[in-house]
Amino acid sequence: MALWQIEFSKDAYKSYKKLEKGYQTKIDKVLSLLINKEKLDIKPVEGERDVYRIRIGKYRLLFKLLSDRQTILVFKIGPRGDIYKKI
Repeated sequence: MALWQIEFSKDAYKSYKKLEKGYQTKIDKVLSLLINKEKLDIKPVEGERDVYRIRIGKYRLLFKLLSDRQTILVFKIGPRGDIYKKI
């Protein structure tokens, strides 16, 4: 049973829609594993509080855990080189 919900910021949703269908499918699969608390390559982002990243091929997905609402907020999706700028 999934206890967490997934929400996308407006910018993250735009980035998601611009991705190739193959990467959209991979992101969907990873988010499904995340809400079901499966083991993933999740790492905290250095210098940021409560911000985590998941590696999905050449892309990174940045998210925050909003424990008061039981929500995972995906706020940025992009290539590795650009994703950490202006968090």
